[in-house]
This record gives sequence, structure tokens and C-alpha cells, in this order.
Amino acid sequence: MAYDLLGYDDVLGDGDDDISGSDDILGARVAPGGLRNARWARQLRQGAPGAPAISEMMLPLGLGSFTVNATSATTFTLTAVPQLAFRGERLILSAFFVDSATEGNKASCCDANNLFVVQDIKVGQRSQLVSPSALPASAFSAQAFGVRLAVDPSVPGVIITVSISYIGPALGPTQTATISGTILGRAAG
Repeated sequence: MAYDLLGYDDVLGDGDDDISGSDDILGARVAPGGLRNARWARQLRQGAPGAPAISEMMLPLGLGSFTVNATSATTFTLTAVPQLAFRGERLILSAFFVDSATEGNKASCCDANNLFVVQDIKVGQRSQLVSPSALPASAFSAQAFGVRLAVDPSVPGVIITVSISYIGPALGPTQTATISGTILGRAAG
């Protein structure tokens, strides 16, 4: 007999669900169908509110990186093709500036995320932005707060793109600005 009592249901696996030696456990009721239909097992299968379902995992999706220099294009696209069904929830962009003429190649200008803007985020051909206005890349920095997204789900093979433009000052021959991206989201496994 299986009981639904604070998560207890034949914990020892010996088939003897009677923990008190009688069929009446204080306040317990028989769980019809045993472990399969126990309330706590049903709740576990459903998952906690806001947490991924049992068949989902929070995984990162790398978008790669792009380096802007004095002779390269200033508008480019970071691209990823998920291999699992995927729904992005957070875009993280990280940028850095290097001047190889300075000692130690240290960035001396500013927060490098301020050198870039996000022109568009697309899943397949569908834009994920409310308007066509550019967004500062610093809005998607790793330290940004309250930037959770509800990106359209994608099936394996659908291309996810983030279009970015460099808006910083003109780069000299020894200067580069690099940005890389990651999308954190739920993947069905």
C-alpha cells in the first residue's frame, strides 16, 4: 500500500510502505496508483513555477564573436543554429577594446559595450524587437538587471541572429574592438 505522506512512498524500496507497523499512518491517505500518482511525484514532474520542466534544461547558445578594426565592416551579424528546440531568455553581450600600441594592450577608452548597438534580434526571419530602433549593447551586458526576454521558440536548424553595429570613434591601425554574444535559454532535451 502506498501512502502520500510528506513525500514518503516506499523510500526503502522493500515494497513495505507501512512505516508504523499498522495500516493507519497518522494523517496519511492511500495514494491511488502508488508512486506514479502520488501528489509529490506529480508536482515533481510538473516542475516548480518558473523552473524548467523536467525535460527542459537551461543551456547557453554561443553566438560567436566579431572583431572590428580600421579596415573591417562596422555592421555585422552574430549567428547561431541550435541543435535542439530552443527558446532564448537572456542575451549577453561582452565587448572589449584593445590598442596594441599601448603598454600591455590595455583598453583605455571606456566600457566597450558602449561602442556597439544592437540593430535587430531575429529567430528565423522574425524580428524579436518591438520597434526598428537600435538598442545599446550595454543593455545586454552580463551585469545588466531586468533584461529577461521572451524570444520566439526555434526548432533545430532555425538560424538565430543578432545584428550589431560599431558606433565608436574611428579606429586607428593598432586598435580593435571585439564583441561576443551568448543567449541563455531553455532547450528541450
